[in-house]
Formats: sequence, structure tokens, C-alpha cells
Amino acid sequence: VLPFTNMSGDPDQEYFADGLVEDIITGLSRVNSFFVIARNSSFTYKGRAVDLRQVGRELGVRYVLEGSIRRAGSRVRISGQLVDAISGHHVWTDRFEGDVSDIFDLQDKVTESVVGAVEPSIRLEEIKQARMKPTDYMSAYDLYLRALPRFYSMTREGFADVRRLTNEALSIDPDFNLAKALGAYIRSISVSQCWHEPDDIRVAARMAREVLAEARDDPTSLRFAAQVMAYSAKDYEMALATIERSLMLNPNSAQGHTSCGWVNAHSSRPLVAIEHFHRAMRLSPVDPEKGIALSGIGMSYLMLERYEEALAWGERALQEMPNYGSSHRVVIMALVKLNRLDEARAAARRLMEAFPTYTLTLQRQINPWQDKVFAERYVEALGISGVPE
Repeated sequence: VLPFTNMSGDPDQEYFADGLVEDIITGLSRVNSFFVIARNSSFTYKGRAVDLRQVGRELGVRYVLEGSIRRAGSRVRISGQLVDAISGHHVWTDRFEGDVSDIFDLQDKVTESVVGAVEPSIRLEEIKQARMKPTDYMSAYDLYLRALPRFYSMTREGFADVRRLTNEALSIDPDFNLAKALGAYIRSISVSQCWHEPDDIRVAARMAREVLAEARDDPTSLRFAAQVMAYSAKDYEMALATIERSLMLNPNSAQGHTSCGWVNAHSSRPLVAIEHFHRAMRLSPVDPEKGIALSGIGMSYLMLERYEEALAWGERALQEMPNYGSSHRVVIMALVKLNRLDEARAAARRLMEAFPTYTLTLQRQINPWQDKVFAERYVEALGISGVPE
């Protein structure tokens, strides 16, 4: 599903078109017989004039969905066309109009029409049952859509924006689980990045439990909550059950598999973790979260005491996402274990330049590992490299 063209003439409405496409991708991904490329890979074509047959070859897909969206005041018009990426022929085209307040119904109609065009025999009820309104308040949903790209910035300022925007969304609709789940996740990962507030670990765990108490079958909310339950709450059994539920609902979610990788790594299952990280990158070869998956592979190899492989994956992760603290620490521990101490000390200096408030004391406080022996080895290696107490 390629990014839809924003025909509104207002650049500020780009996020609205992008959010619509992301929901269509999610709806299609829930159909088990479909292989759907993740949003973050398909969005690399945003703003580019492309040959759809070339897109099909590059992404390894048979069909490409493209379209446009025009929003004027409270009215919205969505046009879409499905193209056979091998022949170049149009399989389906349609147009949908409605009020912004009915946007979720319009998304359902677009998704169901595409399913019917690609595989007429499929039960459209599968999508109808899986698709749920995340909130009745469009303004809250609008804030959530604005928060998502700020998370991918992987910066202190971006994380602060996510926190603010999800807080605002929850002030409008306190039961908006997607915003609550993202708010919990941003607090949890902020601790790892040393961009946290004093009570973030406890608050993240509380918010994640509130999300799970609602028992809503939304795979994105569940994947965020699963990571928080492993990292901040250290409830590994609940985390594993939650991420399993998320992937059952959306088996083609690259981000879901990345989260599953980290939940399994934290739960002392590194081989399973590696499988899910690779699956994530297969589903979304060009992805802003790719560095997180690469780092997870490196961390898993550390747990397996395969330090050369851990170092290689950690270095790849840093190339992909230089500002992700976990990747720095993977490289440091691997170098220490390989007795390349001068390089380890240099890597530790780079870590401290990026995250000057990081300490061994903080790491002991947040250690998310079920394997306490590995947790001790992890802190010990960081100390040998020169990370301060």
C-alpha cells in the first residue's frame, strides 16, 4: 500500500493521509492469507514518481494499492486503485466520500473493497470483526497520528513530543487505549535512552496494565503493552502472552515481530528472539525501526555468548540508528568479551557522549533481563569499559 497523495493543498494534512493508509495496511495485514509490506517500507516511495511494476519487484509483491485523499473542512474524499504489479493492469478502482467523523467507516469500506478485488472468496467478516474504532473522538485520534512520526525521530525532543501529544489525547478521551499504550511505551523506552522522568518505570507499568485490563483486540496496543510488561514491569509471562495475542491478530506486522523479539530476549529466549527480528526485517526491509531489530539481534547473540556475531550486528544497528542506546551497549559488551579493551573504552566514551547521565546504577535499576546471570555480566562488562558507577 503506497502513501496516498494529499490533494488538500495543505501540507499540514499529510499526517492525516498517512494515518489513513496505515490503518488500511493494518486492516489488510489481519487477513492471514495476505502478505502485506509494512508501512515504513512502502512509505520510502512517498513523494516519488514510481513505476508500480518496479515497486512490485523491489518489495516482492503482486499487487500495489495507490490512491489520493482530499480533505475540505469536515468532508473527506478517498480514491483508490489496485494495480497488478506484474501486468500493470488495474484490478480495482473506487471512490469513497464522507464526513471526517465517519473516517473509520470509510477505512473499512476501502479495506473490504480491496480484499474483495484480490480474493473474492475471502470472508470479509474477518476484517469487520478485527477492525475497531480506537476512539470516538477525532481530535484525540488526530493527536495520536501526530505522535507516531515523532517517536521514529529517536530524539529527546521527539520523545517529549510523543509524551505531550499522547497526554493531550488522553485528556480528551481517557479510554483511548492506543494513546495510552503509546504513552506507556514511550515512558518505558525513555528510561533506556536516559530521557526519562523519575517515575517513568512505575507509570509505564501502570498504564500498560490499564491497557491490558480493557482486553481490546488491537494488535498495536497489545504490542506496546507487551514490551512495557517485559521491560518495566518484568512480568515476562504476561508479556509473552500479550505479544502472542498481538501477532495472532496481526501476523504480518513487522513492528509486532520486532516487539516480539525484544519480549523474547528479555524473557531468556534469544534464539526465538532472533527469528522474530529477522521476520520483522523481511516484512519491512526499509523501516525506521530496523535499527531496533538489528540491535535486538546483537543483544540476543550476547546472551548466547556468540560475541563476534553480536559485535557485527551491533555495529550494523549503530549504522542504521546511531542514537539508540542499546546498540552502543551491545558493541561495548561484545568488545569487552573479545578482550578488545581499547576499542571497548572508545565505544564507552561514545556512549557517554550521547547519553551523559547513563550510569551502572541506572542500568542495575532498569535491568529488564529475566536471566539474572546475564544481567550481572552485562553490567560488569559496561563497568570494565569505563561506564561510571
